[in-house]
Amino acid sequence: MKAIVTVCIFIAIFTLSSCGLHRLDSEEFRNTAQKTEQYLFSISVKQAEIRDMLHSYNRSVPAERRLTLTLDPDRGLSDDALLVLKHHMEEEHDASCRGLLERVFELQEMITEHRAEVEELLADLPSPHRVRTGETHYGLSLKYLMHEHGLTRATADSIVSTAALSSDILEGFNIWFLYDDGVFSTLVTQGKAHISPAAFAKVVKKEILDNARAQGSVVEYETILDSLKRCGALLTCVKQASALGM
Repeated sequence: MKAIVTVCIFIAIFTLSSCGLHRLDSEEFRNTAQKTEQYLFSISVKQAEIRDMLHSYNRSVPAERRLTLTLDPDRGLSDDALLVLKHHMEEEHDASCRGLLERVFELQEMITEHRAEVEELLADLPSPHRVRTGETHYGLSLKYLMHEHGLTRATADSIVSTAALSSDILEGFNIWFLYDDGVFSTLVTQGKAHISPAAFAKVVKKEILDNARAQGSVVEYETILDSLKRCGALLTCVKQASALGM
């Protein structure tokens, strides 16, 4: 989702033109964020399939042949885990079981390709803000609009209050912001955290449901939906009717 950032994190976060670099507009930012979100969501889906394949494999082989492989929420199987997987593939004589392992290997290759695509996309963005303990998506968005664009507190609040921001962010998450031509956009990715936004969303959902059951209450659909908006990344885009405060 544990690093310290410098106090100048918000200085010139989107003034890349002064450094001779291309300055993103809102449409380019949205396209980059949406593609990133799609790749990250695909990674989470493939990771789930890998877990299913390994579960099926372990149910089909003797205890001494079972595989215990750790999946990194960001990159999937490590190089060491892949070596173990390849060794099992070479020694597996049952065609059905070997097919399960081959599918795991194929899925990991796709995850690796998607990660490369994500890194290429994020390379086009300026440096993100890395979340520190106690920070909120709401508060960081307010700071960005007030400090970077000179909006009043009231105007910034009116913009941020209508955005579908993440109600839960973790130390180490990376967050990007853009306010361009009346459009406010923000992107959240895993960064240096030990859990992805998608995986964290599942944790949030489970906690909401468990707490509700313990209290004998019913969870509103909107509450769960809010926690599920983080599928590998979060993109929010709010079009303002007028450039208030500009």
